[in-house]
Amino acid sequence: MSNRKRGKTLNSQSRELIIKLHNYFEREYQNGGPLIPINRVQDRVADALGISRQTVSKINKEKFGPSGSEENKLRTPRKKWRKTSTMLDIDNFDSDAIRNHVYGYYTRNEYPTRAKLLVSLKEAGLFNGGKTTLSALMKKIGFQYCATNKRKILMERGDIQLKRYDFLREAKKITDWNNVVFLDETWLNANHTLSRTWTDNTRASSSKAPMGKGSRLIICHAGSAGNGFVENGLLSFQSKNTTDYHEEMNAAVFKDWFTTQLLPSLSEPSIIIMDNAPYHSVQVDKAPASNEKKSVHVAWLERHGIEANMEMMKPELEKLVKKNKEEKIRYEIDELAQANGHQVLRLPPYHCQYNAIELIWAQIKGYAARHNTAPPFGINKIKTLLNEACDRVTKEDWEKVVEKTRNLIISDFDRDIRIDNIIDNEVIVYLTDDNSDSDSSDDESA
Repeated sequence: MSNRKRGKTLNSQSRELIIKLHNYFEREYQNGGPLIPINRVQDRVADALGISRQTVSKINKEKFGPSGSEENKLRTPRKKWRKTSTMLDIDNFDSDAIRNHVYGYYTRNEYPTRAKLLVSLKEAGLFNGGKTTLSALMKKIGFQYCATNKRKILMERGDIQLKRYDFLREAKKITDWNNVVFLDETWLNANHTLSRTWTDNTRASSSKAPMGKGSRLIICHAGSAGNGFVENGLLSFQSKNTTDYHEEMNAAVFKDWFTTQLLPSLSEPSIIIMDNAPYHSVQVDKAPASNEKKSVHVAWLERHGIEANMEMMKPELEKLVKKNKEEKIRYEIDELAQANGHQVLRLPPYHCQYNAIELIWAQIKGYAARHNTAPPFGINKIKTLLNEACDRVTKEDWEKVVEKTRNLIISDFDRDIRIDNIIDNEVIVYLTDDNSDSDSSDDESA
């Protein structure tokens, strides 16, 4: 036994770390061995204490120096206040709830000033920050300040409104929702389990799941009300890092899945609804960027039947490209679908609520969380739970979520018509970004 110092009072943070370390050793005991190989010392320390490996490495260097033989005194670093708030890190469902909260003002013939939203969002349990964070959050989900009747109100950006109107009009034309295929990507972590359970904080009623999220499983699937999940449509693979899964679900992976698994499994002409993730949106004959040579601009314009020549100035060519590129956009995936008798209908930005598979994902993740309760925890087990969860999703489950989505599309289109009629009677002035963050007395008193 090592010599132990007596009479030293440990602060609350140190006591919490001791509990974490105790629980970690207890889980290793129940596991019958180390949760992480013993040669990965820094990984084991990080996992045991619930901190990052980078933090462990940094503290080691501070203590022992670059040579590893020093004996420095550890000091408490000064706190650094972050400009960004964790309140900006919200999921799709929370952003949808906030957006609908704002729409509610218009349907009640009210105007959503920032002062009003600070109160009503807090009362609704959707936001608990200050006015600066609220402004940043609203911009993040596609709103901007406008001025009407000498007050600043929040309105959606015009480009997002237009894309939603286009989507809703196309969706309302659908007559057979059984052949509408909804596709999307998501993820599951190896240590994914229920976030809240009844416990008395004793070992007998504590979770056996290791600290941290564990390895990540990236998932892609599709389904419809007519057939449920597309047969042979599940794609899942282990992520090699813990950052945004969109980095690994890239255009090549998605295109291969789309052409070899999804399209061959669709027996009837279908409407495929999906979002505008970058790997869904690789363009055919993409418009040239402004830093490309004049010859590239001229060639692109001529290919699209737009008169241009090398005698024109570069800014003139750029203006022509900018004017015409929106009408000339073609996506590889859309054309592949069309060649196989299908149509792609793209969701407007920030509107995942129109993708019925989002509700199916909630069902899948709920099943995995409820059954991922005992060791061993790992990617193979979570993949098994994923397959079990998908098998348990019935055609009736799909029918319910698709019907809910269809009703939402109809009601949202009617809501947009009502809001448009209200706004049509007001003089709206779109403010610049410089003005949108200013603190006006009108805004605060409204």
